[in-house]
Amino acid sequence: MILIAEAAAVCGDQEGLASNWLCELVLEQTGNEALARVSGFGTTLIRVAIILVAAFLISLLVRRWVTRFAKKMEGKISQRLGRLKDSQKYRVRRFQRLQAIAGVLRGALAVVIWLTALLMVIATLGFPLQPILAGAGLAGIVLGFGAQQLVRDILAGIAMLIEDQYGVGDWIEVEGQIGLVERVGLRSSSFRDIDGVLHHVLNGYIQRVGNLSQEWARATFDVPVSLDADLLAAKQVIYDVANELANDPVWGPDIISAPEIWGVQEFGPDGIKVRLVLPTKPMVNFDVTRQLRERMKLAFDAHGIRMPAQQVDLGGMRTGFPVATSTTDRQGRYEADPDSTSDGFSPRDMTDELRIKRGDEVRPD
Repeated sequence: MILIAEAAAVCGDQEGLASNWLCELVLEQTGNEALARVSGFGTTLIRVAIILVAAFLISLLVRRWVTRFAKKMEGKISQRLGRLKDSQKYRVRRFQRLQAIAGVLRGALAVVIWLTALLMVIATLGFPLQPILAGAGLAGIVLGFGAQQLVRDILAGIAMLIEDQYGVGDWIEVEGQIGLVERVGLRSSSFRDIDGVLHHVLNGYIQRVGNLSQEWARATFDVPVSLDADLLAAKQVIYDVANELANDPVWGPDIISAPEIWGVQEFGPDGIKVRLVLPTKPMVNFDVTRQLRERMKLAFDAHGIRMPAQQVDLGGMRTGFPVATSTTDRQGRYEADPDSTSDGFSPRDMTDELRIKRGDEVRPD
């Protein structure tokens, strides 16, 4: 009969980490200490294998659970925000957000699972955990100071994805630059501006971002009108042009509500500006504004409504176009006398005066 003291010396203390029943059984049956130690090491390897297999299985279960949880969370967020509609673009966007959020959760939980498994393996092999944990804590502090910006970028990326601030295919404005989002990551995002330049921006540095592609947009047009024009008639023409565009079979589907005349936006010696507002679908407001400008010019010409003059200051001589000696034909088109200005002298007189100021010789006619 093998004594308990002898078994403890060969296989380890019964209360210690290195003790195992197989070593004691082999020692008791064979009395061979070397074989007992080998069998004891084999038992340790079996324990390590069990820990690793358990960690792997738990990781698989967690991956499936995270995927289901992310789908439920995505549905709740989409319903609360009310922005993700049932279209191909938004389905792709939902899928991208789902993958990003699920990836973050899977990565975080995988780190916890495998770190726990590593500590268990170290304990199974009989190494003390206290020095390892102390060293890991110190290393974590050092890495924490060095990776503050990285952590900040990743946290900002997670918040951006959860709040649906922007996604691939959106037009955004960041620090005065407008571009199309081509990539959204946890650490950084990329967008390409209208000149084709690809900008890479760290998520942690984005303090304010404007999204031009969400929900709706607004075509805002400040229509210039001359001071001597009939303001009420001009406002009626402006509204009629906008209303005609809203009912157009081509442009109408992009306009989501009736036009609004907000009134006089600016008033000055050069004329007034009447603000016209037309709510549109996202990213079509620029095209709608261009179409409004074109149609407004044609309508003003047809109704004889004049645009304000552009005042030009040439070395103290103030000139204006259109000028006082202008005429208006029956079609309402504006015609100016090419040899006269609003100050009563011809362009040749202005040219001579400028030459005198420069010291050039003025030749008589």
